[in-house]
Amino acid sequence: MKAIVTVKLPRNSNHDQRNKKTGKCPLFRPPYLPFEVQGEFPCTDITGSHHSYIEYGESLMEIRQTAEKKFGHVTRIEVL
Repeated sequence: MKAIVTVKLPRNSNHDQRNKKTGKCPLFRPPYLPFEVQGEFPCTDITGSHHSYIEYGESLMEIRQTAEKKFGHVTRIEVL
């Protein structure tokens, strides 16, 4: 099973909703990088709190547990 998982990271004091910054997604940078990845992984709101990524698992429960283990708070899971 494959799903889009949206997680909430701690609030970034540099976040400005009206002036969003594009760059490498914080999920794929330290301290959040839980696994080895290669590539740029661009994000159109790098200082925002909510970010999404693809997670795999045998069930929805397994996907949720894996995401929570990696990032803590899971906002949403959308099965693909």
